[in-house]
Amino acid sequence: QLLLVVSALAVDGVALAAIAARIAEFGFTPNKVAALGENLILLVNLAGSAWLYARFLRSRSSFGAVERWQVAYLPVYPVWAALVVVIFPPLFGYR
Repeated sequence: QLLLVVSALAVDGVALAAIAARIAEFGFTPNKVAALGENLILLVNLAGSAWLYARFLRSRSSFGAVERWQVAYLPVYPVWAALVVVIFPPLFGYR
């Protein structure tokens, strides 16, 4: 599982680089900013998971810490979705 999380971190890093490059080249759009925010949220989630999985594998933490992290982080995704739905239209001029 740790290998999968680290692999997902690498893929997310590539996605973030691609999004940043597109923003630098073509400017900000609502879709690019929403994707950037979502990938940053995912990066934090994956990094926390990787850290906790590594601690678990070294017997310095219980698996419950990984579970608690995942459950506690779940509300971040709908909060971001709500921000995109409520804030982005007026922020970007309803484009």
